[in-house]
Amino acid sequence: MKEEHEMDSFFDSIVDEKNLINAAKRKSYFRITAVSFFVSMCVLILLILLKIQLTPYFMTQKMIEQELYYEIYGANIYTGAWTEQYKLVNSSAVAPKYKLLNGRPVNLGEISFDSSPIEITVGDSEFAQFTYSGNRVMNFFHPFLQYTKYENALNELNNVNDGKWIELGLSFDQPYSYEEVVSMLPKDVTLQWNWVNTFSEEEIKAFNSEHKEYTDAILKEHVVAGFPSIAKDGETIKEPVSSFITTLDLARSKGGSYEEEYEYIYNTLKNNQDSLTNENIEIIGVVVVGDKQQLKSLIDQHYIKASSFGAIIDKY
Repeated sequence: MKEEHEMDSFFDSIVDEKNLINAAKRKSYFRITAVSFFVSMCVLILLILLKIQLTPYFMTQKMIEQELYYEIYGANIYTGAWTEQYKLVNSSAVAPKYKLLNGRPVNLGEISFDSSPIEITVGDSEFAQFTYSGNRVMNFFHPFLQYTKYENALNELNNVNDGKWIELGLSFDQPYSYEEVVSMLPKDVTLQWNWVNTFSEEEIKAFNSEHKEYTDAILKEHVVAGFPSIAKDGETIKEPVSSFITTLDLARSKGGSYEEEYEYIYNTLKNNQDSLTNENIEIIGVVVVGDKQQLKSLIDQHYIKASSFGAIIDKY
């Protein structure tokens, strides 16, 4: 009996030891699970806080990039105030894009902080192209590129109804200074925007040798670089050339994915000089606004090589 009792005690101790081990394992498992859950929650909360802090910063950088792009590229194209929505997922920021015709905005849709500036146009000819929103796109012709045919919208002014404000893109026969442009345009025509010659001599030579068809060299309003004479609020800019140089200089460091492009434009305009000055800025075209009678004063002007209709709206 004694031996049986000792044997039972032995096996009981083994069972108790196993139970203790299992209990210790369960406690360790729960402890590890709790610690892992706590660490995971801390990491998640940290990531959320970082996103809350960093999302506005990164979105602001992208908005600045978009703003600078449209301040340099796009004939008579402006952007309005941004509307921002910050979320944990799918934050957004949008701004209106518009033209100005004698102080009146013409809606071109919206841009977002991550949208592409590339415009798709459709039309039945190389001169008559429209965006999907129905806006007519102006064409520009570089004075040093070779074309076999030029657009002449000035000859079609009589086809426009009375009582309209007309946006007209003009391509010059040669580069001019801003002061020359102001002096040679009729006084009753509004100078809205200025096309700057950002092409180097090497680019011109290469383009003329590679592209024999004139349609390849027609530049649409959204790809030409330049600066406005009229601010976003419709007021005249006092020193538009200096403002353009300041904007371009800022874009070299704040232009995001376009910084190298702005740097190239800056150096091309500087033309191996120590710094970029007003004298380096050559105007090869403009956007003007007026009614039919006012714009007729541009007909047969020697400095106009081509002309192209843009937006046309009612005066009243």
